[in-house]
Amino acid sequence: MSALQGKTVLITGANAGLGKEVARQLALRPETARIYLACRNKDRAIAAKAELEVATGRRIFDVVIMDVADLGSVRVGIEAIDGSIDALVMNAGVIGPQSMELTADGVTTVFATSVLGHVVLLEGLLAEGRLGEVAVFAGSEAIRGVPKLRMKGPSFVSTSTDELATVIDGSYFAGGKPDFNLAFGQAKYIGALWMGYLARRHPDHRFVTVSPGNTTGTQAASDLPLPMRIAAKYVMPALGLAHKLDVGAKRLVDGVTDPALSSGAFYASAANKLNGPMVNQTDFLPNLANPSFQDHADEAIHRFIS
Repeated sequence: MSALQGKTVLITGANAGLGKEVARQLALRPETARIYLACRNKDRAIAAKAELEVATGRRIFDVVIMDVADLGSVRVGIEAIDGSIDALVMNAGVIGPQSMELTADGVTTVFATSVLGHVVLLEGLLAEGRLGEVAVFAGSEAIRGVPKLRMKGPSFVSTSTDELATVIDGSYFAGGKPDFNLAFGQAKYIGALWMGYLARRHPDHRFVTVSPGNTTGTQAASDLPLPMRIAAKYVMPALGLAHKLDVGAKRLVDGVTDPALSSGAFYASAANKLNGPMVNQTDFLPNLANPSFQDHADEAIHRFIS
């Protein structure tokens, strides 16, 4: 996002955690004139708006009710946005056992929340010529696997449209026990491929995938089994394997504001790290830059959008 005045931003999942902190940091930048807080819960959104106004001393926040797991809600939310936006931060997501449940659209909740709703949102704005500059998709180091957390990385036989579609509808795990950690990484992986596809289709915009890294102070671990919640909240920060909320949020803010971050790329921690400086992941995840795989991701996603 350029430093010119009068910029408008929309952030999903903005009532708490990373989304709320991204809103706070962007509001402190003088070029930001308006921030839409896209949230599914009206009461929490209104409370977050009031807190952000106190924290920043600015009354530039508007609430948009939007549940990204519900495509109808996303479409209604788009209609509630006044005019165009300069930057979109696709932050909403979910992880945990309940995330494997299917939505009314026949996709897993983890995929609906992390990817499918954001596809309808971003492509809806693009179709109407209402995205000015940049869209940032919140990725995760889970895209490459996190051995320290015993999270397997996504691995596909062909990365065909059909194979990726099995991830979206949950049939990838047919006949076995669903692995919600792997499903989360798979969803983020497909989302990053889709962002690469958009970067090729729309060279006049920037589409960047950015992982906030292993961040404390979020609600990401709230639905995980107790041992994983304890590890996320206490053990990993004590071992220096996590950073604070403001640091994780700044990564997403950098995705919005730093033109040096290349369109279509995925930025996250260095190899075998969960925090620290961000690097372009293409060196050790070359498949993310494969145009055929990007096309397959887009095709698989759109099988579930009517």
